[in-house]
Amino acid sequence: MAAPSTSTTTGEIAKSIVQSERSELKLGILIAIISLVLFIGILEGLAYLYERMQANGLYAWELVASRRILLDRHPESGFGYTLMRPGKHYEWGGIPVDINSHGLRGPEISYEKPPATFRILNLGDSVTMGWGVREEDTYGRRLESILNASGRGGLRFQVINAGVPGWNLENAQAYLQEEGSKYQPDLVLLDLTTANDIRGDSALVEDNQPAPINWLQANTYFWPFLTVQLRWLESRAEGRERIDVIDPPIDPDKYFPLDPHAENWTRVWNWVMAINQLAKENDAQFLLIMFPVEFQVTDESFPTLPQELFMEKSADSGISTLDLLPAFRKACREKPGSACQREDRYLFADVWMHPSAHGHELTAFEIYTALARFLPK
Repeated sequence: MAAPSTSTTTGEIAKSIVQSERSELKLGILIAIISLVLFIGILEGLAYLYERMQANGLYAWELVASRRILLDRHPESGFGYTLMRPGKHYEWGGIPVDINSHGLRGPEISYEKPPATFRILNLGDSVTMGWGVREEDTYGRRLESILNASGRGGLRFQVINAGVPGWNLENAQAYLQEEGSKYQPDLVLLDLTTANDIRGDSALVEDNQPAPINWLQANTYFWPFLTVQLRWLESRAEGRERIDVIDPPIDPDKYFPLDPHAENWTRVWNWVMAINQLAKENDAQFLLIMFPVEFQVTDESFPTLPQELFMEKSADSGISTLDLLPAFRKACREKPGSACQREDRYLFADVWMHPSAHGHELTAFEIYTALARFLPK
């Protein structure tokens, strides 16, 4: 038998070495991938636990709810609008939030109005939706209870909570035109929030973040955890004790222009008039409700230009308007023990402008009083 040639043996050895190196490289890549997946998995698990802890903490709604409510876009009508994802259940700070099949918070309700029923469509943003309070504590549900207990006209009253976080008035207008009118309301209530309706963009305005970043924000726990930690570092580097989402600006110009001739005022009032006109076209009455920011309630030197301008415009145009600021200030001064202070969560549920359960109760009573001229005896 002939012995193998030296060249053949050398080639096989070289080939074996190359194959071995490739195997080691593949193994190294596999180990790296597995290590990365394990690291992300561990980080995701820890971030999940961190978020669950936040979801039961003082700032549950500011830090968790604000990024976890799923919204569906409805751009097909006019300015378009968003609705909350139907059938979802959430819980923040021990407060359950259930979304019905129409993308609104509250029990199921059909478009068809039952006989002998007076329907109120409550349009607005997160204030109307009941940010930070139980559904049964929202001013719409409390108003419904007061009305049904009053026995007015032998009617049954229904208040539909058409409040969606992030809406501005153009979204409310589009919703009323496309879907809200299907409920055949007898009365439309419009929530105008001083804190964000004057400068606020449409809920359909695209986020400037790249799509992959938005996906990570919505579908992972580790990405929001890392971004929040980065914001904490930035805040501390700037000498601030809190991040923006739980540190509302004191400057009134951040909420509304201080120039009474600014274009924002005309733009917002045109939306109010358009919604009022839509209500009339659907044989419904209309009431505008103005919610104050907490700074206006606790500090009487804080500008009240929105209330002044819109009450004047209301009188000129014949639009019925309820300014809640006087009632909130009165309740603040009469708080048991001592006058309320900023962020004491007496009239407000969070650090921004959302009413607490007591604030919603006060609102319901004020609306009921204001509705005397709208309702049957």
